[in-house]
Amino acid sequence: MINLIPPKAKKSIVAEYWVRVTSTWSYLWAFTFICSAAIIFPAFILVGSQVSVYEESALQASAKVADYKSAATGLVKSSQQASAIINESRVPQFSTYVTLFESLQGAQVEIERISINRTVDGIDPIQITGTAFDRQSLATFRDRLLEQEVVSEVDLPIANLAQDRDINFSLTLIINNENSI
Repeated sequence: MINLIPPKAKKSIVAEYWVRVTSTWSYLWAFTFICSAAIIFPAFILVGSQVSVYEESALQASAKVADYKSAATGLVKSSQQASAIINESRVPQFSTYVTLFESLQGAQVEIERISINRTVDGIDPIQITGTAFDRQSLATFRDRLLEQEVVSEVDLPIANLAQDRDINFSLTLIINNENSI
């Protein structure tokens, strides 16, 4: 029966057929895309909102980490300072030695200079220079120094005993660093 259709009409029927096929497939593809979009859109919105929530949470966590790092740095510095303060408080004060030596000098001995130096291990030998009224007062001063627990040795050079009165002396005291003040 297709042979009975004139060729001009046949061309219009074939063109109309392809228009209908193309439009039908276009409608089907459009409907498929619209349905897919309708199915995927809520998931896209959900994933987007979760990403923003996780991003915000990650920013908060990184801010907390930065705060913890700064707090840790501050704690390390504070610990070092406290350690330095504790170590410094264990080191004997020079003023206590000066006060001790001045209290032991007596009326006939006058201390003019006390030289004290600190080392890593404790205190270097202390140099005391001054003037004594006589030999006996100088020997008594040396004996009083030796009686102290913190003093382990007193070196009094013989040259200091050459004079009889108004003796200029120079003592070297070795401090017992384990029993220091």
